[in-house]
Amino acid sequence: MVKVKTAILMLIFLAVLIVFIAATPWGGMENGSYSFEPREGVRAPESGVGEVGIEIFTLYLFPFEVLGLVLLAAMIGAIYVARKELPR
Repeated sequence: MVKVKTAILMLIFLAVLIVFIAATPWGGMENGSYSFEPREGVRAPESGVGEVGIEIFTLYLFPFEVLGLVLLAAMIGAIYVARKELPR
């Protein structure tokens, strides 16, 4: 019975993931582009943190999400392997 519940939960998760991927606007920036040019009276950024953030959440969004799922699976696997067996 547990395997059936797990399979149903997995299918729901995959369906939600597919819906979110399908609903994401993968096209270019139709609404405008991001710019880090300083406005009047604002100092220019000294580090590339803003550019890295824009790259991660625009160009590399899908690999970022996949990496998050892989790391989550690795963490769950490590917890499963490291847990202590209880005597019966």
